[in-house]
Amino acid sequence: MSRVRTDPLVAALTHPTRQGAYQTLSQRDEMSTVQLQEALDVDRYNLYHHLKRLVKVGLIENHRDVGRARWWRVIKQVPLPSMGGDGAASGAASPLDALSKLTHVHSIDLIDSRGQVGAKQLVQKLAQEYKIPLDLPWNFLPGKLILVGTKKDSDE
Repeated sequence: MSRVRTDPLVAALTHPTRQGAYQTLSQRDEMSTVQLQEALDVDRYNLYHHLKRLVKVGLIENHRDVGRARWWRVIKQVPLPSMGGDGAASGAASPLDALSKLTHVHSIDLIDSRGQVGAKQLVQKLAQEYKIPLDLPWNFLPGKLILVGTKKDSDE
């Protein structure tokens, strides 16, 4: 089985924890590990794993240590990859805008990786069941699911 190659920056930033850490650090001059841990609500071991990946691709650095505290800062500004956002920032009309006008539409935000992986598996299983050719990339993680339903007529 061959591996799919992608831009290392995009691959690093498509993970929700790394994207959150990078985004949080981008808004400040520097943050300690403890401050980042509280802001992201992740355990320290998990956070260090993701911070190391961001360091490896050259986006952030551990620029000083004071006692036991490590301080982090962004060293390279890059646009964040889209994770199913609302499209308001670009000014263009989003496909979600048209869907939101329908009466039986529900949006489910997938805020953690467990829900995203489960949603991906559900979509793949549905595609297989209904024989829909669906070739999702290995690093695809949905940020949001949109459910569109139709109302049955009462006389059916």
